[in-house]
Amino acid sequence: MAEPTSTGIAVAGAFGAGIAGVLAGVDSAAAVGSLCGSVIYFISSKELQMPERLAYFLISFVMGYLLAPAITGIEAWGIKPFTMPAPAAFGASLMVVTISLAALKRKGRAPVDGGLDG
Repeated sequence: MAEPTSTGIAVAGAFGAGIAGVLAGVDSAAAVGSLCGSVIYFISSKELQMPERLAYFLISFVMGYLLAPAITGIEAWGIKPFTMPAPAAFGASLMVVTISLAALKRKGRAPVDGGLDG
């Protein structure tokens, strides 16, 4: 029978290898940029209750990280404003919740002409 310490070391090693495998595909620059943007959003939204702030923080962090590759690919008139993933994730995490909330508020408004075409 194996000693408890050797079994514990084997389990810890397997767990560490699993975590390393999961983190191997993480873009650390985009993660840091997204974290910085979501922290700024969290700090600046003092008018919201804490559960809302935490939810928006998580949404901002995750979506900022996920949108970074798309933003680095944007090119307008031959200019690429975000060539590195960290600034792209930073900008995305700052804007994703603000744009989403503005779109939701705009959708909730009634059309000026009553919604009838013609």
